[in-house]
Amino acid sequence: MSRYRGEINHLIQNLLVLFLMLNSGGVYAQQGFGNPSVCLDTSQRLLFHEDTIAINASYIAKTGDGNYLIPGYYYPNRGFYYYMPYLIKSTSDGNILWSKRFYSLGTYSSQWYTATRIKELGNGDLLMTGQIGVPETDDRRELAIWRLDKNGNLLWGESYETSIWSNPITGSSDITGIEEDAGGNIYLSGNLRIFEASKFAFAMKLDAKGNILWDQSYSSNAAFAYGILLSQNKLFLFGNIGPLPISGSLNTNVIWCIQLNTVKGDMLSAKGWYADFGEESSSNSFAYANTSMSMLDNGQVSIQGTARSDFLGMFDLRVDTINHSIIANFSADFNFLNGIMISSRHASNYYNTVATQHSNGRISYTRFIEDNNLYGENIMYGSLLNNQVVKERVYHEQNRSSELASNFLYYSPDEDIVIQTYWDSVISKGGLEILRLQDKDSANLCNGKDTSLTFIQSYFMKAAPVTFDSILANTFQQTNHNSLGEEGGNLVRSTACTMPGVNVHATPIISLDKDSVLCAGSTRNLTAGEGYSRYVWNNGSTDPSLNVSDTGKYWVSVTSQNGCTAADTAYISTFGSIPSHFLPRDTTICQFAKLTIQPTYAYQNYLWSDQSTASTITVSQPGLYQLQVTDSNQCVGSDSLLLATKECLQGLFVPNAFTPNGDGLNDIFRPLLFGNITRYRFAVYNRWGEKVFETQTSGQGWDGKQNGVPLGNGAFVWYCQYQLDGQPETTKEGTVVLIH
Repeated sequence: MSRYRGEINHLIQNLLVLFLMLNSGGVYAQQGFGNPSVCLDTSQRLLFHEDTIAINASYIAKTGDGNYLIPGYYYPNRGFYYYMPYLIKSTSDGNILWSKRFYSLGTYSSQWYTATRIKELGNGDLLMTGQIGVPETDDRRELAIWRLDKNGNLLWGESYETSIWSNPITGSSDITGIEEDAGGNIYLSGNLRIFEASKFAFAMKLDAKGNILWDQSYSSNAAFAYGILLSQNKLFLFGNIGPLPISGSLNTNVIWCIQLNTVKGDMLSAKGWYADFGEESSSNSFAYANTSMSMLDNGQVSIQGTARSDFLGMFDLRVDTINHSIIANFSADFNFLNGIMISSRHASNYYNTVATQHSNGRISYTRFIEDNNLYGENIMYGSLLNNQVVKERVYHEQNRSSELASNFLYYSPDEDIVIQTYWDSVISKGGLEILRLQDKDSANLCNGKDTSLTFIQSYFMKAAPVTFDSILANTFQQTNHNSLGEEGGNLVRSTACTMPGVNVHATPIISLDKDSVLCAGSTRNLTAGEGYSRYVWNNGSTDPSLNVSDTGKYWVSVTSQNGCTAADTAYISTFGSIPSHFLPRDTTICQFAKLTIQPTYAYQNYLWSDQSTASTITVSQPGLYQLQVTDSNQCVGSDSLLLATKECLQGLFVPNAFTPNGDGLNDIFRPLLFGNITRYRFAVYNRWGEKVFETQTSGQGWDGKQNGVPLGNGAFVWYCQYQLDGQPETTKEGTVVLIH
């Protein structure tokens, strides 16, 4: 019997290899007597883990150098209630650049520290926020803030509590948004909770060292802040309240936007909107979990989050439509424009429903489909473009539970990165799983199963008034409890999806430049990447890259060292014209005068001959002024203006008589001053030294009256003090005769 069992096992292994070959979208190759090889598309499923109980992360952020940050916390194996903040910096390929963990120095007896949100500041520093548990209270948690340098080294840490909570009440503070102004001041949005329910939404302003400049807290029916936005020196706080009575028996949530004074935090204006679906308005309103806001490239504001129907669907046995996520777009002054709902006919786990709208409008989403399997979860990931599902797949995570998904980061037109926090029931440990999701991935054992369970519905909203029960100012104070040290993390990286007995090789990921416009007279280098064993372009070239100078269709096929193949295509359909003749004609100005040179059209980038990058320059010296511009198609053009100067009238000319008789001729005594005037004062006195007229406005004259009463004939003395640009201040005087 054992002989047959061995033959059966051998047959099963061969069938598995055949199954992988047929379902992987790749090639199969037998390499000698070693293990078989399979080429798979890769979503780069990687694990970050440590010898700990669990690692947790909920919010990730992209950095200016193209990498990303993962803030979180983990449970060292010293008891369930001992938390330690953690921060990881990784490349988009999942290579850990550095990791830090921050431990208590023992000056405060709390053993409950978390980090949940991160932002890269203008100078490269990092601002990380989290919470600190307050000892001898009913689980009250203070707000914690750390400022780190670009390598994660601790610069300072501060903690804050609000007078709204008093011991031993259960209260907590969590941050939902971080902004920085040109002066280095920090604006935060967040929520004050009681027993995990949001009671106050708040905004606060800190200086660069963490000192509180002001804070404002807004109370209403479950007030909740989604985020904060600083745009063109205007500060906006976004959030949700409700359910509120709208009309008749309709009670539903209202999302709101408050404009705040950046100096003191006072409310300047407020707008609100609610879901417009009749009796279904409440279930189709925004819920409180995983909702955030972002600014799009087109200047619109996006609110994206979980629908209440997603929460209700966990307890409802109906099989009709469940709306999981909502994406609503608003104008810059918060007028509703349009929106969609991501819907299906299956229930999901409300707390793991996440949607992110990227700045270019692309939408990425995830939700966990409940299958009542304690250690096996179905996770769906998808992407939308122009309100159409581009790619959707379901992963079945065996031996996993308690998984959470972060927000999505956008890395290319068809690629996102998301972090799953997981618990592995086999090894009784947890960690982070990094998924690099690509629309072109084929479905296979590692990359899930393609589905079409999601459909899109339109979303509608109506305006609603916004009122708050109370607004409290300056309730936060520093507590100096955030005293932490730092040490290097000990994370290791491993592959998340493995198949015993099979050598799995990644199918090459090729992404040619998809820009359809080619600047006239220029060439573009299309590259397929280095390191492949074979390249074949549409023209027969076998080089890694191809220079093109004409419109058309260009494709490449590559083969890796393991025999895995991939291809991609680029279409160039239009020649873009080179910017030209956008400066005024050569001109002449008077000596000491100034001229502002401005191009005829608006462009994306400017570079003047004096290295200025402004859209205009102001000049006063003769010479050749050149400007190089880049338009929206990235086409570069140049133009120049030759400026000459000429002698013009300059100095002060004053008449010696005038006749204010109302005949329209010579009625006003007015001196003439030529040149670029920087300072001016002109006054007239009578024979007794009494001032009868004075002005500091060039060109303004005297009408021969004093306090509105005409003066008689006679001689008057005038004084004029003035200064022309680049010259010393001058004082002149003389006499004028008034004749009726």
